Amino acid sequence: IPHGAGFLVTPAEAQNLGLGTVAGLEKYIRPYRNGRDLTGTPRGVMAIDLFGLQADEVRCRFPAVYQWLLERVKPERDANRDRQFREKWWLHGRSRGEIRPALSGLPRYIVTGQVAKHRVFQWLDASILPDDKLILVASGDALHLGVLSSSVHVGWALAAGGLLEDRPVYSKSTCFEAFPFPDLDPAGALAERIRSLAEQIDAHRKAQLAAHPDATLTATYNVLEKLRSGEALTAKEKVVHEHGLVGVLKSLHDELDAAVLQAY
Repeated sequence: IPHGAGFLVTPAEAQNLGLGTVAGLEKYIRPYRNGRDLTGTPRGVMAIDLFGLQADEVRCRFPAVYQWLLERVKPERDANRDRQFREKWWLHGRSRGEIRPALSGLPRYIVTGQVAKHRVFQWLDASILPDDKLILVASGDALHLGVLSSSVHVGWALAAGGLLEDRPVYSKSTCFEAFPFPDLDPAGALAERIRSLAEQIDAHRKAQLAAHPDATLTATYNVLEKLRSGEALTAKEKVVHEHGLVGVLKSLHDELDAAVLQAY
């Protein structure tokens, strides 16, 4: 939780602060994603995240970043009642130090939005900094992505989770920690099939969304639900169906569901 608008910058602002020219700064200015970035239209913002650095280190190594935060974040933090917020003004309000060791060394990790219309799990590259409203699973194994993406887990999550208005809420304690993963040989043929299908689903979605900037994950899964129910598509939904190749996505999900059910 950054707790200060000054921590979020555009790619152009990041470049002006030295990203790409100042050695080591790429570790501290990173792409930033929230739930809407993943399911809707990405904002393309980046976040300054100086976790692990003291203020004098920032001033010495990254003086432009220090001045940026000094002018845009510190005045707001000085008025905060929380002593830590005031004294650690160059750091995020909540830096989530407990999750960082779990992600260390992973090339990617699994995310889903805490509150979302459709329970979709996907890969995020390790370079991306997640917003606090994303649920992270510290695994780079597509076997985990496959089981979580199956109708078995989605059904469990919808039953075990709560609601925010009409949108399902994913609780890590009831939806994830209590979920019984299948007792499956991770080196077996079935595990490899689940991995393959999970990779195909994630790659397919990313490729189609990249090819059509107006497409979104939410719209894609709205159409997928209609295909599953046999409802007729509107003209707008037919465009989404074409751009997202939703029929291909449905076939991949159907095969994944069958494989995960076989694993149980």
